[in-house]
Amino acid sequence: MVTWVRFADSGTGKQFVVVNTHFDHESENSRVRSAELVRDRINAIAPGLPVVLTGDFNAAAQSTPTYDILMSGARLTDTWRAAAERRTPLYATFHGYRPLVPNGPRIDWILTRGITTIQAAAINTFAAGNQFPSDHLPVQALITFSPAQQ
Repeated sequence: MVTWVRFADSGTGKQFVVVNTHFDHESENSRVRSAELVRDRINAIAPGLPVVLTGDFNAAAQSTPTYDILMSGARLTDTWRAAAERRTPLYATFHGYRPLVPNGPRIDWILTRGITTIQAAAINTFAAGNQFPSDHLPVQALITFSPAQQ
């Protein structure tokens, strides 16, 4: 599944694209083919525009062909890696309502293109009364678009 929306800033008219996806949790072949499709769609619908790609990729960042296809083929930047100086501790982003796993696999990512600054990245561990709002931890990034795109 993938959805995309092209936005225009109401003040400047400058455009950017946001893409959200959820890749298969069992088949690496399916994830690879999904990454190829997302890469191709991003390159077709957003040439020259800033892009924010978010999703549950169901594969650990930096250790899967899926990640490599998106990073190199769509020229994306991983906000988690880019914000190395300002980020929260790493936890596995899928916890399945079990205890959190420090330094676990990060299967939920925010990738960008055409962004000047990635000021911070976070894995949000909020829980109320020991109850999490989802079986995944939300990932967050504070980004600034390139001046030419703003």
